[in-house]
Order: sequence, then C-alpha cells, then structure tokens
Amino acid sequence: MTGTLRPVWTPGSLAGADGVAESIAAKDLNNLYRTSCFFADADRYQAFCGLYAVMRLVDDRIDNQLAGGLDPEGVGRERRALDAWDRLVAAATAGGPLADGDLDATDEPRARDVLEAFGRGITRFPTPPELWAHFFEAMREDLTRDRFQTFDAFLNYARGATVAPTTVYLYLIAANPDADGVYRVPANFDLRECGRNLGLFAYIGHVLRDLRKDLATGTRGLIYLAADDMATHGVSEVILRQDAEAGHTGTAVTALVRDLAGRARARLRNGRNQLKALDGRLSADRAFILRLIVELYTATIEKIASSGYDPMAEQHHLTDPEKERLALAVAGGAGVVGC
Repeated sequence: MTGTLRPVWTPGSLAGADGVAESIAAKDLNNLYRTSCFFADADRYQAFCGLYAVMRLVDDRIDNQLAGGLDPEGVGRERRALDAWDRLVAAATAGGPLADGDLDATDEPRARDVLEAFGRGITRFPTPPELWAHFFEAMREDLTRDRFQTFDAFLNYARGATVAPTTVYLYLIAANPDADGVYRVPANFDLRECGRNLGLFAYIGHVLRDLRKDLATGTRGLIYLAADDMATHGVSEVILRQDAEAGHTGTAVTALVRDLAGRARARLRNGRNQLKALDGRLSADRAFILRLIVELYTATIEKIASSGYDPMAEQHHLTDPEKERLALAVAGGAGVVGC
C-alpha cells in the first residue's frame, strides 16, 4: 500500500524484543500487518506486533507441519510444543516468570523475545483470556482434524482459528487508555459478538479464496467445507478434486460457493451494525484501519462473486494494484491521504 499513502511504521521500525516480534508480524507483509502500519499510536503498533507474533509463530509452525504430513509421533511432539506455548502465554499474561523448560519445548529460539513483547502488549491491552484459550484449542484441533462433518463443527473450530484473532485485533483498534494507561474497549461495544461476526465473515472468504490450494496441502488435502453443506449441494471430495484438476467449478461446487458467500455477507452485515457503537469514537488512523481491513475482505468475497463463484479458476485473488487502489479510496474518504 504505497502511492500517496504514508504508513507510520515499516519493518525495522522497532528494536530489541519488540523488533523481533515486528519481524515475525511483518513476515509476508500480509494485509493485517500492512494495515497495522498506519497506527499512529506506538503502543498499539508495538502491542499488535507482540500479540500477533505469538499467533504467527504458532500457526505457521502447525501449517508447516501439516503441509509435510504428520505421523502419530509428530502429532505428540507438536502437541507438547503447543502446550508449552499455552503455558507461556498464560505466564506472560499474568506477569510471571517464563519456565525454561517450556521455552525449550517450543523449539523456537525467538520465543523469549516474542513473549517479552507479548507481555508488554497484553499488559497495556488486556484482551479477554478466553480468546487465547480458544486459539490454542483450534491449533490443537489442526493436528488431528482435516475435515468437518457439520457446519456447526466448523463454527466451533473457527471460534479459535479466526474469531479469537479477529477479536484481539478489534480490541487493539477500539480500546482507549484509562487513567492508568490501560486500554479498554467502550462499555457499549459488543466486542465478542462483533469479533465473531467479522471473524467468520473473513474466514469464510479465506476458505473460499484458498479452496484449490488447500486441496493440495499435505497428504490428504485440507477441506474446510463442511460435509453436510457438501451433501446438500451434491458435492463430494471426488467432485472437488475433479474441478480443481479442470481449473473451474461445476454447477454443484459453484452453488455451494455462492451459498457460503451469502453466509459471509450476512455475518458482515451483522458486524457492521455492531461497529456503529464505535462511530465518532475512533481517531482517524483507527477508523481508516478498521474500514480498510473490512473492505479488503469484502473485496475478496466480491471478486469471487464476479469470477462466477469459481475459485478453482484462480481469477479471484486481489492483486497488489487492486489493494492499493482500495486503500487509497478508503484513505481519501477518511481524510488521511498524504501529500
């Protein structure tokens, strides 16, 4: 996001433990990191890097293991590492010491620095502890599940896989400092339910966007489409793989994708209604960041729709120029375009 937009932060802005966390958060310059570079408040940017770096290290490790395939011994090893991360996050949240054994069990040389940055961030932005519990539950589930029998089972998994990270990010955007310098969200803002709606909206878009890639992941492929939804539309794994090989969706898969896109839009409408509680209560940078991240995911869903609800054709990915034009349009409306 360049052009006439001027991010406040760029990779390498921070030093020490915060700099280590920043390098992890900025790893692939994804949408969440790039929007966060517009935080005017150093506390928010530093907290984002610390909190997000923990999620990135854990999630990326699990993804890398799944891509190569996990045997029972590997599942046990990764579960032990997840348990160690879970205890370390709890200790950092409580301001307590980090156990050397747990640090060793993560098999991550940057863990101590990242948790130092995390500890500072969580002290300033005390996000609800259950969000982190749900996140680790989902990561453990990734080790043993690559299919969902029902959409309800998918929603339960998504509670940690997407709702928790989205709600943490909403907290960073919505919170204001109290007299003690601790950032709290407004009392009339339904943080949890808004995070649930926007998280599910974004994740359904993510699942549809990466449908073809996920089918080729690991030894069996990852399928986040629920079996009951697939059955309703007459879709089987054989049909999914045939469509992927052909490079376009047939009628059945197209109908399923359209159905799920509709569910995503419904979640977006609900989330936007809940965001009205923040109207006039956000600084210009935070209003811009919030609108931009929502619009980026909205554009993803709409590009899937404009591609005929056909993610197998790979014509639905947002390009960097498209993202930049969207960012400039949002910035112009918010009055934060640079000179």
